[in-house]
Amino acid sequence: MTQQPLSDGQPSPNQARGPASSGAVPQPGGRPPTRREVRKQQTRQRLLTAARELFVSQGFDETSFDDIARAAGVSRQTAFNHFPRKDDFVAAWVSERREELQAAMGAHDADASAQRTDAATRLLIIMRVMANAYEDRPEEGRVFMIAWVNSGGPFEAPVAARLFATVVRDGQRDGEFAEDIDAQISGEVIRAVYFDVLWRWASPDNEIPRGGLFEALMSHLQPVLTGLCIDADRHRLRQSVTLARSLEAARLVAPGSLPTQPDA
Repeated sequence: MTQQPLSDGQPSPNQARGPASSGAVPQPGGRPPTRREVRKQQTRQRLLTAARELFVSQGFDETSFDDIARAAGVSRQTAFNHFPRKDDFVAAWVSERREELQAAMGAHDADASAQRTDAATRLLIIMRVMANAYEDRPEEGRVFMIAWVNSGGPFEAPVAARLFATVVRDGQRDGEFAEDIDAQISGEVIRAVYFDVLWRWASPDNEIPRGGLFEALMSHLQPVLTGLCIDADRHRLRQSVTLARSLEAARLVAPGSLPTQPDA
């Protein structure tokens, strides 16, 4: 299978957007989209929705372009025009997860309480949002994660590592993390931890129980963060992890909670 180069959860800007943008994407210069552009975006979203449902119900490899086109109510050629390869459906799904992360982090950053959020807690929040993207629809998450790995996606440009490294640098600037540790390498290590846990969650052997992805991510991330923290901040890290675990338990009853920095 010809592989579509994918970034680390960050496909190119011209790839499909999520359900929230199932209408027309804003055009350059802010001009309103034409009716033809609106129809194209709607057709693309119908194809992506059909592919998601079919990949879950009958398997990624077992689903053909004819199946997807039929379910979306379009011709096979139209399906190819929007998604030349099956890997492109995977890239579009990953792009949705990226937008979910950006929206969630943007909402958190806009909250006044976020100004008190330290770097370790911010990394836990990112992990929570990432875990949500897969556990909210676990069967879909597993299908697309396996397909993404098989397409080589996680091994391309490490955008997530750069995101993690930025948070580490913020922690170093604020005196939370040790200054003599390379932030970029730290970001790569955190990324490796994330994908190791996510792959074991998605694998057919499924070592991680349902609903346990975030807990597994926290357990594997805590030793890394402990090594990053200066001695004085290790107690705060334990507080952050304890708080995150408490909010995770509450989230199972009332979804939507995001961990915030506890009062010192």
